[in-house]
Amino acid sequence: MVSKRTILVLAFSFGVVFSTFANFITEQLQTVRPAVKKELAIAKKQISNNLLDSALLTLQNAKNILPEAADPDSEINRIAYLKVFLDFLIRSDKNEQAIKVAEELLQASSKIGNQLEMAESYYFLAIAKRKLGLLKNAVEDITKGLAIAEKMGYKREEGRYHLFLASIFFELRDGKKSLFYSRKGYELLIQSGNGDLVKNKVTLPATEMLSGQNDLALKHLKQAEKNTNAKKEPFQAANIHLFKSHVYYEKKQFKLSLSELQKIPAYYRFTNKDYPDLPLHVEMAMAGTLCELKNFEQANFFFERNIATAQKKMDANDIKECFELGAKINEGLGNVSKSLKYLKRYIQFNDSINKLSVDKAIHETEVKYQTSVKEKAISDQKWMLAAKDNELYKKDRYIFIGISAFVLLVFAGFIGFLTYRNRHQNIRLNLLKAQIHPHFLFNTLNNLYALSMVKSDDAPDVVMGLANILRYALYECNASAVNLKKEMDIIAEYILLEKIRYGDGLQVNINNLNDLESYKIVPLLLLPLVENAYKHGASKLKHDCWINIETKIKGNTFVFKISNNKPNGLVDLPKRTEHGNIGLKNIQKRLEILYPRKHQLKITDGEDVFIVIMQVPVKTT
Repeated sequence: MVSKRTILVLAFSFGVVFSTFANFITEQLQTVRPAVKKELAIAKKQISNNLLDSALLTLQNAKNILPEAADPDSEINRIAYLKVFLDFLIRSDKNEQAIKVAEELLQASSKIGNQLEMAESYYFLAIAKRKLGLLKNAVEDITKGLAIAEKMGYKREEGRYHLFLASIFFELRDGKKSLFYSRKGYELLIQSGNGDLVKNKVTLPATEMLSGQNDLALKHLKQAEKNTNAKKEPFQAANIHLFKSHVYYEKKQFKLSLSELQKIPAYYRFTNKDYPDLPLHVEMAMAGTLCELKNFEQANFFFERNIATAQKKMDANDIKECFELGAKINEGLGNVSKSLKYLKRYIQFNDSINKLSVDKAIHETEVKYQTSVKEKAISDQKWMLAAKDNELYKKDRYIFIGISAFVLLVFAGFIGFLTYRNRHQNIRLNLLKAQIHPHFLFNTLNNLYALSMVKSDDAPDVVMGLANILRYALYECNASAVNLKKEMDIIAEYILLEKIRYGDGLQVNINNLNDLESYKIVPLLLLPLVENAYKHGASKLKHDCWINIETKIKGNTFVFKISNNKPNGLVDLPKRTEHGNIGLKNIQKRLEILYPRKHQLKITDGEDVFIVIMQVPVKTT
């Protein structure tokens, strides 16, 4: 599994290598007029040297000498001009204008029936839309370009488009798919005779690292280092050192990682013109490595020097990881308040990132364009395997039954006390509330039993977390209303317990849009919804599962939204089982008693996502 610090810097390196393809202008047009060709050649050289202001003037000169529309060669000359102009716009980050020009190029190419230029038009559209963050639209466009390239046998273009898909999967942190498309792209480029584009294969080790194949990545990096002339290819050499540092970081050889990073500043003067952001990413990598070496002072020096620039130039995923690094460094320095500040910002960024719709669209592209029936079957099988349940129960039940009997006796006494104290609806309400406790305890005790079987070091933490929740349930939930923030804190405690069970296979995001300290709510109203998300979502997925929780106050109404993914196509409202299915039914009954005609409970059971939105009135403290 690649670390977050590695992803932070690899995203930059992969992006730089990919951007070189944006400047790869084809030379298939044979009837471009000499005067126009001369101006375009000058403009391309100016663009490659990053002289964008000069390039714009040269492009204007080329536009002024284009043939009139009535001329037979007008469309061919216009296509040549539009391609170089597109390269200028993309290098200048004028992506909205680039989309319009790419659509002009597509129209002109279609008019003369030039399939290659039509494919390239879709490629330019995809590049511009991706830079605007429109990943789904970018995938749709590159899909159209890829279809043309496959049909016409354009191996070079097929290779470049596969590398584009690899970069999209890389951005979504899907190492396996990124590696698949990267390898396929290089294979196609070699078949097309474009060995110069893949001589050192520096992006291939990046995808290998993202997919956890660090030893293979290190082998390829050492091969690339032998084939690289550092004086003639300084950025290539710097990139190799950067990648090697990541491999050593993953292998927890932090001194070797730092040694590779310290070799890169010598190349800054050669790379500063075309890649001015290289020092930013290298120094952030240094901060992460020094943090692992417990050199928090020096790590903080590099972090503080770059964090402001990082927030302007990095994407949301990378900024999120920067905030987490800041929290870790300041925790090591003993700056608790500053560590909490960065941790809070990390959580806010983490809550705002949701890749579900894009991931689904790209999966459809993957299935559609895998080149054999076998590859398609493998891809479909991966998605179907996620529907299998994760069985956690063991054969030996003696300890489990003994603990469960003791807990049930305690809660039977608690329910008896409530029965004597209340009548009619209050009796029914408290019985419903009491059902929450054994329902939760069965799940947690089962986790504790599984950990004790393997003598896990996490078992004491589970016991302590369980004690905190029971203390809250037994002593603080007798009142008719409790502090809303405390209720959310108990949910956070529950999530920590479940994290021991699921580890990194589950991502939970909590986003509180308002300060909840000033409001009260009926106790233990929210926890069953969270339990339900785990039971019918996370427990049925082996990996890549997520739960999102969002809270907000609208006037005097509290809105609680929880969503989770689930196995694709599985209807997630099962029949009552031997052990019960009381979660949602319990909530519905309690709401009818507590807030008659004043509440809303909306349940959406989609094909691969389950959403519950609850709205209830709240009291101010």
